[in-house]
Amino acid sequence: MDIRPSDIAALTEKVKKRSFAHYLMEIKLANVRAFKGQKITLDFPVTAIIGTNVGGKSTILGAAALAYKAVKPGDFFPKSNVSDNSMADWRIEYELIDRSVDKSGTIARNARFVSAKWRREYLIDRDVVVVPIQRTVPASEQPRYKRFIGIYKEEGAVIEELSSDIRRRAGAVLGKNLKGYSVAKLKKEDSVYLMLGMQNENDYSQFHFGAGEASVIEMISSIEQAPDQALILIEEIENGLHPVATEKMTEYLIDVAKRKKSQVIFTTHSEYALKKLPPNAIWACIDGQAYQGKLSIDSLRAIKGQVEKQIAVFVEDDFAKDLLEEALRQIDSRLLDAAEVHKAGGYPFLIEVMQHHNKNPTVKIKAIAIVDGDQTEFEDETNSTYTLPGSTPELSVFNYINENVESLASVLQQRCLCPQVSQDKIVKIFEKIDLSTSDVHLYFSKIGQEMGFISELTVRKACISIYVENNKEHFEAIIQALRRRLEQG
Repeated sequence: MDIRPSDIAALTEKVKKRSFAHYLMEIKLANVRAFKGQKITLDFPVTAIIGTNVGGKSTILGAAALAYKAVKPGDFFPKSNVSDNSMADWRIEYELIDRSVDKSGTIARNARFVSAKWRREYLIDRDVVVVPIQRTVPASEQPRYKRFIGIYKEEGAVIEELSSDIRRRAGAVLGKNLKGYSVAKLKKEDSVYLMLGMQNENDYSQFHFGAGEASVIEMISSIEQAPDQALILIEEIENGLHPVATEKMTEYLIDVAKRKKSQVIFTTHSEYALKKLPPNAIWACIDGQAYQGKLSIDSLRAIKGQVEKQIAVFVEDDFAKDLLEEALRQIDSRLLDAAEVHKAGGYPFLIEVMQHHNKNPTVKIKAIAIVDGDQTEFEDETNSTYTLPGSTPELSVFNYINENVESLASVLQQRCLCPQVSQDKIVKIFEKIDLSTSDVHLYFSKIGQEMGFISELTVRKACISIYVENNKEHFEAIIQALRRRLEQG
């Protein structure tokens, strides 16, 4: 299930060309809970909704579900008989594709809560798979499994092997071989089944599964059995999963979008779930406001003014964050103590996030945005936007080290913690990477591999520190801007 950049590009282009029989293009929460006039565009077939607790993630997921006939509004937005007067005049608007209704364009629909009742006219038919948070509740605590508990073996139980396709896909997410796994029903026609596992030739039931193991198999089973073009809604994708499995689960969902032309929306608190997704596939929510782009939870808090230092700085990604923090450390450590640096995704998301932050009247600490050096046309001091030196940060750092590698080899040997690698070999490694690698994001991981599987982080930080040490003057505009902000604060 390896996902390549070409897969991401192809799926993005497919949405732009509207090459789907069914697709939810846009949701507008005109007045739902804390959201007022919030528009969510679904620019990629797999959309992640990340956010803090009570940030609005489940509201967006539920709003998406209500676009289709298969979902009852009360499943996501039940009305209490003792409260919930705030639901009056809720309204959600949709732009969607249904080629059985309109062969070439999009159609508009809405859902509204009027006179204590949900109203949805001309509902669209589409298969919707909802994967709820309750999936990780242990089997022993779920009423539907009570009939599988007993000390005597059930006669007549039907046991069927789990399909090889589901075993393979779930096994890839969990990182284990699911050979011998099966499902048991007390009667052939039953819809409720219990999973059975196998380890070292010993069988065991779902009552002894890990929470993540059972939920992944069940989730993948329901997704694989769903028709093509379905809408799949998942609450808290990372629930019960370790970070690597969470990342693999996102890879699986992108693969589902490719194979089955499905559309997926999931909520999460985990940044591991975002690693394989492009920035336009991610919406981050906090306090009834949603922002598109690859934002971390810390970045979200900064947008809302929850900044513990004197200056907020938004950059594009981890590499830009490391580069800027190293420059501050070497040039003016006072600024490093005063500044909070957050990654906020590429252009234009980065600038939009900074502008949202600065327009917030409750925010006392104003922010600046620092885009990569290949975006010089957006540098504008009056709008608090600056650029890093060079072109893309990875390319600038690599090119400088590569051009001077013979004189820097001894320093690289020390800072990469690789005394066993000769200086001559270090020179040859950089020459090889320069010739063989076209993706700038892979430079430092490949250098680490060639040096004897040294951590990418170690190599990256070593190269960044050397680059800054020899190019301090290139950061002068940023340093001066931060000093002015500190003086104004």
